[in-house]
Amino acid sequence: MESKGARWWIVAVAAFGLSTSPGQFAYGAFSLFIEPLEQEFGWARADMSLALTLFTLCLAVTLPFIGRLVDRYGSRRVLAPSMLVLGVGLCMLGWRLDALWILLTVYVLIGVLGAGANSPPYMRTVSSWFDRRRGLAIGTAMAGAGLGYAYVPPMVRYINDAYGWRFSFLALGAIIIFVATPLVALFLKDPPRPQTAGPQGPEGAAVETGGDAWREAMGRGVFWMLICVFALLSFSLYGMLAHFKPMLSGMGIPGEEAGWIAGMVGIAVMVSRVVIGYLIDRIFAPRVALVVFLLSAAGMAVLSTGNAAGFAIPAALLLGLSMGAEIDLLAYLAGRYFGLKSFAVIYGLLFSAFLAGTALGPWAYGAAYDADGSYAAMLLVGAGCCAVAALITGFLPRWSDHVRAP
Repeated sequence: MESKGARWWIVAVAAFGLSTSPGQFAYGAFSLFIEPLEQEFGWARADMSLALTLFTLCLAVTLPFIGRLVDRYGSRRVLAPSMLVLGVGLCMLGWRLDALWILLTVYVLIGVLGAGANSPPYMRTVSSWFDRRRGLAIGTAMAGAGLGYAYVPPMVRYINDAYGWRFSFLALGAIIIFVATPLVALFLKDPPRPQTAGPQGPEGAAVETGGDAWREAMGRGVFWMLICVFALLSFSLYGMLAHFKPMLSGMGIPGEEAGWIAGMVGIAVMVSRVVIGYLIDRIFAPRVALVVFLLSAAGMAVLSTGNAAGFAIPAALLLGLSMGAEIDLLAYLAGRYFGLKSFAVIYGLLFSAFLAGTALGPWAYGAAYDADGSYAAMLLVGAGCCAVAALITGFLPRWSDHVRAP
């Protein structure tokens, strides 16, 4: 049996790996490139945002298959090659990007061949090592994603200003290839597979090894409720995230301050994920979700006024709070409602719904801006989506009625 310290070391490696995932390095960094690419090539924001739409649609289709590979072969064998694809793709943008079709093509390839660098392999491994403290372990690992959102914006902004946007893409790719991939390949490992039902788990307590097959999960009403919740949240929150930096600039906030405020979202995500993970081990998770999703709706409503420069930091913190909760809750609720038998596949299906919303959001925000020069209308739509998602979580059932005993 692995020591407690060894288990938390695995969580730490997962946290760093998640900080360099496609969500942070390809998606989260994208808003920092919108204005430089617009100035150099004259591309419309909606056309550039199509890269994120195609990227996330590809992920939505690919991730359920990635989940099956993870359940069968383990996390590391899927993660390492996918991370290399992501790193090489970002380097290619720094080296060769001079036409819109190149941007779109690279993001499609990252979405298909780099899909395994997303959270499902990490969440499968972390969930397998923990039971009683699973919420805290998931939250701590996912705080790494928040760490990425925190350090990527100021880093990219500095490199953009000092050396140009091409060097920013090269730097992002190099971090993945030469730092993150070797760490994950060497140190992230799955627990030994149990040989009998009801084994003693890594925490010294019986770990659930049963649960639903993915087809059985899709037959449950709670599965489709979760689909709706995470699709609505991702459409509103990640659509806004892709345009957050230029949105702040449109409020009259200087570039340096806007980059710093964008980084505040990442800090809020990072802190929120640990706190949310701690809370959902102790409080019924949908009740926690109800509160944080309503707070995000309030933050987006404030930003929709267009005169929210003085409230930009509180709004960024509220949005980061919800973004810090959604993936934690997706992984936690997937394990609690459906068990670990087909965890990666079910998580991949739920994450695909999340990505479907993420695919449409950036394009919708970009199209709204191109139409009338303002993000206000879409921010109100996003606030409404967060409120509806909060309402649905209020009707989620207790999971003890849905997880079958091993």
